[in-house]
Amino acid sequence: MAKKKATLPKSTTDVAARTKKATATGKTSDRVQIRLPEGMRDKLVEAANGRSLNDEIIQRITQSLERDEMQKLSDRLREQGDRLAKFEGEIASMVEQLRLRDD
Repeated sequence: MAKKKATLPKSTTDVAARTKKATATGKTSDRVQIRLPEGMRDKLVEAANGRSLNDEIIQRITQSLERDEMQKLSDRLREQGDRLAKFEGEIASMVEQLRLRDD
């Protein structure tokens, strides 16, 4: 018979995942443990160019989140541009109808 994996109640796992830690500056930060695939740690250390591994990971996550936000903004702007083009077409059509009516 297979053993069933013990799970903690959701509220307990949420608290454990968001442990706060005081930093040297007096601010607090969330503490998270992650498992990296084989070799990824070495690649990150090499890419860090003298920065700490923590700083490199934070920088990369920040860049990823900023890129996601920029993509969302770009999508919204494209949608607004499409709507504007549609309205411009409708206005041009109305102007043309008015010209024909006046002739």
